[in-house]
Amino acid sequence: MSKKVLFIGDVHGLSEWRELALDALKNFYEIVFLGDYVDSFHVRPIVQLENLKAIIAFVRKRSKDNVTLLLGNHDYAYLNQHYTTSGYQFTQAPEYYKLFHDNIDLFKVAWGYRDENDKYTLATHAGLTKTYWNCYILPLFEEGKFLHSLLGEDKPFEKIEIHEILNYLRDKDEILWKVGSMRGGVGTPGPLWADYLEFMEDPYEDINQVFGHTPKISVTMDKNGDDFYVCVDSWGNKKQASIVISL
Repeated sequence: MSKKVLFIGDVHGLSEWRELALDALKNFYEIVFLGDYVDSFHVRPIVQLENLKAIIAFVRKRSKDNVTLLLGNHDYAYLNQHYTTSGYQFTQAPEYYKLFHDNIDLFKVAWGYRDENDKYTLATHAGLTKTYWNCYILPLFEEGKFLHSLLGEDKPFEKIEIHEILNYLRDKDEILWKVGSMRGGVGTPGPLWADYLEFMEDPYEDINQVFGHTPKISVTMDKNGDDFYVCVDSWGNKKQASIVISL
Protein backbone atom coordinates (compact mmCIF):
# COMPACT_ATOMS: atom_id res chain seq x y z
CA MET A 1 0.00 0.00 0.00
CA SER A 2 1.41 3.40 -0.98
CA LYS A 3 1.65 6.32 1.42
CA LYS A 4 2.49 10.01 1.43
CA VAL A 5 5.12 11.20 3.87
CA LEU A 6 5.95 14.74 4.93
CA PHE A 7 9.66 15.06 5.68
CA ILE A 8 10.51 18.09 7.81
CA GLY A 9 14.15 19.16 7.65
CA ASP A 10 16.37 20.51 10.41
CA VAL A 11 14.18 22.61 12.69
CA HIS A 12 16.87 24.52 14.65
CA GLY A 13 14.31 26.40 16.71
CA LEU A 14 11.95 27.34 13.88
CA SER A 15 8.20 27.07 14.60
CA GLU A 16 6.90 26.71 11.05
CA TRP A 17 6.82 22.94 11.50
CA ARG A 18 3.51 23.25 13.36
CA GLU A 19 1.44 24.45 10.41
CA LEU A 20 3.13 21.95 8.12
CA ALA A 21 2.48 19.06 10.49
CA LEU A 22 -1.15 19.92 11.18
CA ASP A 23 -1.84 20.20 7.47
CA ALA A 24 -0.13 16.85 6.89
CA LEU A 25 -2.28 15.10 9.48
CA LYS A 26 -5.43 16.55 7.92
CA ASN A 27 -4.36 14.97 4.64
CA PHE A 28 -3.49 11.65 6.34
CA TYR A 29 0.21 11.97 5.63
CA GLU A 30 2.84 10.36 7.82
CA ILE A 31 5.36 12.84 9.27
CA VAL A 32 9.10 12.37 9.73
CA PHE A 33 11.22 15.06 11.41
CA LEU A 34 14.84 14.72 10.26
CA GLY A 35 16.44 15.95 13.49
CA ASP A 36 18.41 18.95 14.79
CA TYR A 37 15.74 20.67 16.84
CA VAL A 38 18.13 23.07 18.62
CA ASP A 39 21.41 25.00 18.30
CA SER A 40 20.29 27.86 16.07
CA PHE A 41 22.42 30.97 15.62
CA HIS A 42 19.30 32.94 14.63
CA VAL A 43 16.66 31.96 17.25
CA ARG A 44 16.94 32.87 20.94
CA PRO A 45 17.86 29.87 23.15
CA ILE A 46 14.70 30.13 25.29
CA VAL A 47 12.58 30.04 22.12
CA GLN A 48 14.46 26.97 20.91
CA LEU A 49 13.81 25.24 24.23
CA GLU A 50 10.10 26.00 24.18
CA ASN A 51 9.89 24.91 20.56
CA LEU A 52 11.47 21.55 21.39
CA LYS A 53 8.97 21.09 24.21
CA ALA A 54 6.17 21.88 21.76
CA ILE A 55 7.41 19.29 19.26
CA ILE A 56 7.54 16.62 21.96
CA ALA A 57 4.06 17.54 23.19
CA PHE A 58 2.75 17.43 19.63
CA VAL A 59 3.99 13.87 19.16
CA ARG A 60 2.75 12.77 22.58
CA LYS A 61 -0.77 13.82 21.58
CA ARG A 62 -0.63 11.87 18.32
CA SER A 63 0.00 8.23 17.52
CA LYS A 64 3.71 7.50 17.29
CA ASP A 65 2.82 5.41 14.24
CA ASN A 66 2.08 8.65 12.34
CA VAL A 67 4.88 10.95 13.56
CA THR A 68 8.57 10.04 13.86
CA LEU A 69 11.29 12.16 15.44
CA LEU A 70 14.80 11.40 14.22
CA LEU A 71 17.89 12.41 16.15
CA GLY A 72 20.30 14.87 14.56
CA ASN A 73 23.92 15.37 15.52
CA HIS A 74 23.02 18.46 17.57
CA ASP A 75 20.41 16.53 19.55
CA TYR A 76 22.67 13.53 20.04
CA ALA A 77 25.40 15.87 21.30
CA TYR A 78 23.30 16.74 24.36
CA LEU A 79 22.51 13.12 25.12
CA ASN A 80 26.21 12.23 25.05
CA GLN A 81 27.92 15.49 26.06
CA HIS A 82 29.75 16.22 22.84
CA TYR A 83 30.64 19.78 23.86
CA THR A 84 32.57 20.72 20.73
CA THR A 85 29.56 20.51 18.42
CA SER A 86 29.01 23.88 16.73
CA GLY A 87 26.40 26.02 18.44
CA TYR A 88 26.43 23.93 21.63
CA GLN A 89 24.47 25.85 24.27
CA PHE A 90 26.08 25.23 27.64
CA THR A 91 23.44 27.17 29.57
CA GLN A 92 20.61 25.15 28.01
CA ALA A 93 22.45 21.82 28.01
CA PRO A 94 20.97 20.41 31.27
CA GLU A 95 17.41 21.11 30.11
CA TYR A 96 18.06 19.73 26.63
CA TYR A 97 19.59 16.59 28.11
CA LYS A 98 16.59 16.06 30.37
CA LEU A 99 14.09 16.59 27.56
CA PHE A 100 15.82 14.19 25.20
CA HIS A 101 16.55 11.65 27.93
CA ASP A 102 13.04 11.70 29.43
CA ASN A 103 11.44 11.34 26.00
CA ILE A 104 14.00 9.04 24.39
CA ASP A 105 11.24 6.60 23.43
CA LEU A 106 10.09 9.15 20.83
CA PHE A 107 13.48 9.59 19.17
CA LYS A 108 14.98 7.25 16.59
CA VAL A 109 18.09 7.15 14.46
CA ALA A 110 16.30 6.08 11.29
CA TRP A 111 12.93 5.62 9.61
CA GLY A 112 12.26 3.27 6.73
CA TYR A 113 9.52 2.03 4.43
CA ARG A 114 9.35 -0.70 1.80
CA ASP A 115 6.66 -0.12 -0.83
CA GLU A 116 4.49 -2.57 -2.70
CA ASN A 117 7.15 -2.81 -5.43
CA ASP A 118 9.78 -3.79 -2.84
CA LYS A 119 11.56 -0.44 -3.11
CA TYR A 120 13.01 0.68 0.19
CA THR A 121 13.29 4.28 1.37
CA LEU A 122 15.49 5.22 4.32
CA ALA A 123 15.45 8.48 6.27
CA THR A 124 18.27 9.50 8.62
CA HIS A 125 19.63 12.84 9.72
CA ALA A 126 22.64 12.94 7.39
CA GLY A 127 22.48 9.90 5.09
CA LEU A 128 23.94 6.40 5.11
CA THR A 129 27.10 5.69 3.13
CA LYS A 130 28.23 2.33 1.84
CA THR A 131 31.63 2.53 3.54
CA TYR A 132 30.11 3.31 6.95
CA TRP A 133 27.79 0.32 6.61
CA ASN A 134 30.61 -2.01 5.59
CA CYS A 135 33.11 -0.77 8.18
CA TYR A 136 30.95 -0.26 11.24
CA ILE A 137 27.63 -2.10 10.90
CA LEU A 138 28.36 -5.39 9.15
CA PRO A 139 31.08 -6.38 11.66
CA LEU A 140 28.50 -6.16 14.45
CA PHE A 141 26.83 -9.27 13.06
CA GLU A 142 29.92 -11.39 13.54
CA GLU A 143 29.57 -14.09 16.17
CA GLY A 144 29.77 -12.65 19.66
CA LYS A 145 29.40 -9.03 18.54
CA PHE A 146 26.59 -6.72 19.68
CA LEU A 147 23.95 -7.32 17.00
CA HIS A 148 24.72 -11.02 16.73
CA SER A 149 24.10 -11.40 20.46
CA LEU A 150 21.00 -9.21 20.40
CA LEU A 151 19.26 -10.84 17.46
CA GLY A 152 20.37 -14.42 17.91
CA GLU A 153 21.00 -17.12 15.34
CA ASP A 154 17.43 -17.29 14.07
CA LYS A 155 17.29 -13.75 12.66
CA PRO A 156 19.91 -13.14 9.92
CA PHE A 157 20.67 -9.52 9.19
CA GLU A 158 19.54 -9.88 5.56
CA LYS A 159 15.98 -10.17 6.89
CA ILE A 160 16.13 -6.99 8.98
CA GLU A 161 15.41 -3.57 7.51
CA ILE A 162 18.22 -1.02 7.70
CA HIS A 163 16.27 1.41 9.88
CA GLU A 164 15.64 -1.32 12.45
CA ILE A 165 19.36 -2.08 12.64
CA LEU A 166 20.31 1.58 13.01
CA ASN A 167 17.71 2.04 15.73
CA TYR A 168 19.21 -0.85 17.70
CA LEU A 169 22.37 1.29 17.81
CA ARG A 170 20.81 4.47 19.19
CA ASP A 171 22.72 4.20 22.46
CA LYS A 172 26.00 3.08 20.87
CA ASP A 173 27.80 6.42 20.84
CA GLU A 174 31.10 4.88 19.75
CA ILE A 175 29.43 3.65 16.53
CA LEU A 176 27.05 6.49 15.69
CA TRP A 177 29.32 9.45 16.45
CA LYS A 178 31.55 9.20 13.38
CA VAL A 179 32.56 12.53 11.83
CA GLY A 180 34.19 12.80 8.40
CA SER A 181 36.83 15.25 7.25
CA MET A 182 34.34 17.71 5.74
CA ARG A 183 32.86 18.31 9.20
CA GLY A 184 36.12 18.49 11.11
CA GLY A 185 36.68 14.81 11.87
CA VAL A 186 38.62 11.95 10.36
CA GLY A 187 37.60 8.73 8.67
CA THR A 188 34.15 7.61 7.55
CA PRO A 189 31.13 9.74 8.56
CA GLY A 190 28.05 8.14 10.09
CA PRO A 191 24.32 8.84 9.56
CA LEU A 192 24.39 11.69 12.09
CA TRP A 193 27.31 13.50 10.47
CA ALA A 194 27.79 12.73 6.75
CA ASP A 195 28.10 15.91 4.73
CA TYR A 196 26.10 16.03 1.49
CA LEU A 197 29.25 15.78 -0.64
CA GLU A 198 30.59 12.90 1.45
CA PHE A 199 27.29 11.11 1.01
CA MET A 200 27.09 11.70 -2.74
CA GLU A 201 30.56 10.23 -3.22
CA ASP A 202 29.64 7.02 -1.43
CA PRO A 203 25.88 6.36 -1.04
CA TYR A 204 24.50 3.07 0.20
CA GLU A 205 23.19 1.73 -3.10
CA ASP A 206 19.85 0.40 -4.33
CA ILE A 207 17.70 2.33 -1.86
CA ASN A 208 16.14 5.77 -1.76
CA GLN A 209 17.36 8.12 0.96
CA VAL A 210 16.00 11.27 2.58
CA PHE A 211 18.14 13.35 4.94
CA GLY A 212 18.93 16.87 6.13
CA HIS A 213 22.07 18.13 7.90
CA THR A 214 23.73 19.98 5.01
CA PRO A 215 22.27 23.48 4.50
CA LYS A 216 20.81 24.09 1.05
CA ILE A 217 19.04 27.03 -0.55
CA SER A 218 16.15 24.70 -1.35
CA VAL A 219 15.23 21.04 -1.18
CA THR A 220 17.59 19.07 -3.44
CA MET A 221 16.78 15.80 -5.23
CA ASP A 222 19.38 13.73 -7.07
CA LYS A 223 18.82 10.56 -9.07
CA ASN A 224 21.08 7.53 -9.29
CA GLY A 225 19.46 5.00 -11.58
CA ASP A 226 16.24 3.95 -9.85
CA ASP A 227 17.30 5.56 -6.57
CA PHE A 228 16.59 9.09 -5.40
CA TYR A 229 18.41 11.09 -2.74
CA VAL A 230 16.61 14.05 -1.19
CA CYS A 231 18.36 16.63 1.03
CA VAL A 232 15.94 18.65 3.18
CA ASP A 233 17.53 21.33 5.32
CA SER A 234 16.50 24.81 6.41
CA TRP A 235 19.45 26.37 8.18
CA GLY A 236 20.94 27.89 5.05
CA ASN A 237 18.00 30.18 4.30
CA LYS A 238 16.47 30.47 7.82
CA LYS A 239 13.20 28.93 6.60
CA GLN A 240 11.71 25.56 7.40
CA ALA A 241 12.40 23.17 4.54
CA SER A 242 10.04 20.27 3.92
CA ILE A 243 8.83 17.96 1.19
CA VAL A 244 5.95 15.53 0.69
CA ILE A 245 6.99 12.31 -1.06
CA SER A 246 4.67 9.59 -2.33
CA LEU A 247 6.08 6.14 -1.62
